[in-house]
Amino acid sequence: MSALIGVIHAALVAVSSTPSAVAGQDIDDRGLAIVKEMDRKNRGFVDFEVELRMEIHDERGRTRVREMTVRSLESKTGDRTLIVLRRPADLAGTTFLSIPKDQGRRAQWIYLPTARRVRRIGGSQSSDAFLGSHFTYDDLTPPAVEGFDYRWVRDQEISGRPGALIERCDSACSAGLPRQLLWVDTDRYLLHRVDYFDADGVLQRTLRITDYRPVKGFWRASHMEMVDVESGGRTVLEWSGFRLGIGLKERDFEPARLGR
Repeated sequence: MSALIGVIHAALVAVSSTPSAVAGQDIDDRGLAIVKEMDRKNRGFVDFEVELRMEIHDERGRTRVREMTVRSLESKTGDRTLIVLRRPADLAGTTFLSIPKDQGRRAQWIYLPTARRVRRIGGSQSSDAFLGSHFTYDDLTPPAVEGFDYRWVRDQEISGRPGALIERCDSACSAGLPRQLLWVDTDRYLLHRVDYFDADGVLQRTLRITDYRPVKGFWRASHMEMVDVESGGRTVLEWSGFRLGIGLKERDFEPARLGR
């Protein structure tokens, strides 16, 4: 499952004055209701393409840069995601593909041009670092709401707006399991921060999402930063040139097309 509520899709939330479906929810259901409302506002973009610049800053002060193109296609069974590296030259053509399966699960592949082979990413490999960054493969794919359990923690003002802290777990939120804490603006239903905790409750990473801008009826976040708490290393994502409705098809996201 994705560790984020869609790092990519957190950048795309509908600008809407439609009344929230969360109002009047029982407190026990409120966490799930808030996440469902975020998901509802994310529907309807059809497809998009965006340019992504990734800066990896390690604990020794060194910086590596990756530039890539991200494409996504919306569907009833889940969104498809394709990431193609353009720079640096030695990684150009490296391609990551994620498509939905049943019950919120996903299938993932990566094409490595230097080896001229496509590799299926499965099991524990999905939590490996993506291209040496502080993001995992799972972080770069949109999750299904039903793939997690949620618990409302408390109301919390976020960036001067009404908000809430939501706990998210792979199964029932109880002690001894990894979990995430979502910081959600409940005025516009935008995700601003995710804290990642291990099974012992120790904070491992923090993601901050900032600089939201409206683009064709959707909010777009142009800046994200993932910080590794222990090492102090961080990875910055800068999104630009968002293009919606470009006519992508399911055939553009077929594993058999990788490397061709």
